[in-house]
Amino acid sequence: MTLPPALRARPWRTNSLDLKWVLVRRILLVALICMTGGAGLVLRDVRREAINLNEEAAATVARQLALQLTRIDAALDRPERFPDWEPLANYSLRPGQCIQFVAGGSHQVNSNCQGIDMHEQVSPDWFVNASTTFLGQSVVQLPLIHKGEIKGAVVATVEAAAIAGRAWQELSRLVGIGAAMIVSMCFLVYLVIARSLRPTAEILSGLNRLADGDLVHRLPRFKLKELDRISEVFNGMAQRLETSTQERSELSRKLVNAQEQERLHIARELHDDVAQRLSAISGLAASIRRVCQHSSPAATRQSEELVAVASSTMRALRDTLTYLRPPEIDDLGLIASLQSLIQTHNALANSMTTFSLETSGIFDDLPTEMSAHVYRIVQEGLNNAARHANARTVRVLLKSSIKVATNARRIDLAVTDDGCSPQVETREGTAGVGLVGIRERVYALSGAISAGHRDGRGFELQVSFPVQSVGVATA
Repeated sequence: MTLPPALRARPWRTNSLDLKWVLVRRILLVALICMTGGAGLVLRDVRREAINLNEEAAATVARQLALQLTRIDAALDRPERFPDWEPLANYSLRPGQCIQFVAGGSHQVNSNCQGIDMHEQVSPDWFVNASTTFLGQSVVQLPLIHKGEIKGAVVATVEAAAIAGRAWQELSRLVGIGAAMIVSMCFLVYLVIARSLRPTAEILSGLNRLADGDLVHRLPRFKLKELDRISEVFNGMAQRLETSTQERSELSRKLVNAQEQERLHIARELHDDVAQRLSAISGLAASIRRVCQHSSPAATRQSEELVAVASSTMRALRDTLTYLRPPEIDDLGLIASLQSLIQTHNALANSMTTFSLETSGIFDDLPTEMSAHVYRIVQEGLNNAARHANARTVRVLLKSSIKVATNARRIDLAVTDDGCSPQVETREGTAGVGLVGIRERVYALSGAISAGHRDGRGFELQVSFPVQSVGVATA
């Protein structure tokens, strides 16, 4: 069983599952955000460590200088030696750290600094320049107070390049460990998710098969409760859709076949009754003309007019009978009736448009009702091309083929032209009345239809339907 054309697959269908990669990318994004936050915390801790080092150094120097002032007051030391840095010679300074003593008049008396070995600097220049903007230079200043009087200030500083070097070391360690953890985590997450979502590939395949019209496909049971519920809903939906599609196809088949039977009945009634009456009227008028041709010229003229009216009415009746039920379908078969239809269109086109028919395969064994459906589809396609296309050529391609693997027989029909069809819409809900009738017939045949403008210039109507399923239905 197949879906009707309106429910077939759309261009947005997919055969691959991207959920694993979506989840991995999101995990990677979260990890990068965490890494960025961790880097910010590392920079904050490095700056705080530099401040603590300066505070410790400044406090130590301030205590030593205060002790020296006390010794000077006790005459145990000479004032000109102040400040004396010798007691602080054993104090270890970090690279880039300086200790300065500024007297009360902002005059730098002395300083002690530890330089930076630029050859041992591991941080790149761009990182130093960037971190200088955010970290800057760490400065701590403590006042030197002796006997309630401020003697000056002890200033401890650490250069920005030294802070950047320390930050680069910590960040390198963090990034190395973090990158290894992120890669490992993404790999393991991908494997776990891929294993957990393995049934979703089968679900996706089932959805694609359902969109392609395979309504008999069913999903198996799954261990995961949520996926098993999806399988249950899918199978129930497919079952209901298959049932409703079968019922609608059967109803459409009965309605279209009833329409054809009604057309056949009306055509026979017109042929057997009205046509015979018109023939009788024409014969009677001819007899009156022979009797009255010498005695009553007026009656002769009226009888001639009556014969002409009867003849024109008979021709109109024949056209109506052909429209209701072409006699070639029942008497000669599908191909002969289509050839007659093509000849009629070529005669009416008066060489402005060329209509042609190409067939491939055997069509003599088709059921009569199926042949009538094919004839009506071709008839409507040719009428649309003649009315709206303004085409130079219109081609009808009819092919009957059998798949060796499944022994399934199909009929493929195409009506193409090289004109333009501005008045024929192909979208669902906006098709013309002719296309609606074609769709109903194709649906009754359990087939597929596509209609629309080709890539180049022109319009194309394509119909394909199985033979055996309809043959059973129409039996």
